[in-house]
Amino acid sequence: MNQEVELSKSEIIDLFHYKIEHAKDIMKEAIEKYPNIAVACSFGKDSMVVVDIARRVKNDIPIFAIMTPHKPPETFKYLVEMNTTMNLNVKVYLVADEVPKILKDANIETVLLPTAEFKNESAACKREIYFEKPDLCCKLLKVNPTREAVKNLDAWCTGLRNTEGRTRLDYKEIENKNGLMKINPILTFEEEEVMQYLRDNDIPLHPWYEMEFEDGRKYRSLGCATCTKPIRDDQLEREGRWIDTSKCGGECGIHTQQLK
Repeated sequence: MNQEVELSKSEIIDLFHYKIEHAKDIMKEAIEKYPNIAVACSFGKDSMVVVDIARRVKNDIPIFAIMTPHKPPETFKYLVEMNTTMNLNVKVYLVADEVPKILKDANIETVLLPTAEFKNESAACKREIYFEKPDLCCKLLKVNPTREAVKNLDAWCTGLRNTEGRTRLDYKEIENKNGLMKINPILTFEEEEVMQYLRDNDIPLHPWYEMEFEDGRKYRSLGCATCTKPIRDDQLEREGRWIDTSKCGGECGIHTQQLK
């Protein structure tokens, strides 16, 4: 019979420090083995930890972000603020006809991707495409842009964690996806460890994480505004994603679909 072992406070701290050093080691090995490597940053809490760890190993490692027209305005603002504060030199990929003013004013390098397919598919839906066909919406706005972002890479790093939700239990720290290596350095971090890392390193939180509703619900996993809801502390973090759709608590597809 498996029994949970209760750790002392010092053991918990030691374990946390071990995880941080282990994540750095994973990054060091990946950077040495795959020089053509970049970090994907959603500007959620997990991504910010990976970005910081990666840049402590290689301070000029490329950072890219996949944005969508449905991201909250606060995400775009936070992106600009963190890009300036941390000197990230982030490159944004976005399905849109023009660069959003906030990115243009901040001189954020932005790759615009064609909008025709998304517009045509949206027009064919009776409801908003993110409700009626959430998988297709994610494919067009997130998966395809990610394919564009990684097409010339040997490896990319993510903030994926296996304690976030039911769909992320079986991922590995290093995965070979048809020749494209995916590096998940904080895979074993718990949610509170992510928050502690950000506090310890004075990295501001995306403002949505600091919102709390009267019933105690919070935002704990951030995506598009249309598909992100606050949830209780006793729920898994990703249970707030795609509520009331066929993919509630699931995946957008960048971690499940072939990118190369």
